[in-house]
Amino acid sequence: MNDTETSTVHLDPQNWPVRAVGTDAMAVLGLVFAFVLFPLGIAFSALGLRNTRRDGTRGRGLALAGMTVSLLQVAAIAALILWAAFGADS
Repeated sequence: MNDTETSTVHLDPQNWPVRAVGTDAMAVLGLVFAFVLFPLGIAFSALGLRNTRRDGTRGRGLALAGMTVSLLQVAAIAALILWAAFGADS
């Protein structure tokens, strides 16, 4: 570019503000806590699902995985309690 040419930048105020779409922190925490403390995994995963829908952030799959792992642990504990109460004598 020489001295006689000018550079023009076109800014479109219709597209402001531009924000980067990141991964939702609650969805990540939901998956992490699903393996550590499943009640917190359920809570954080539910918040992550809500946030990904409301804000359009990424991480819906992480939140679904956290919810699935947490609920599978609840089902396993319920099955163990029922087995201990009714099936241990057989």
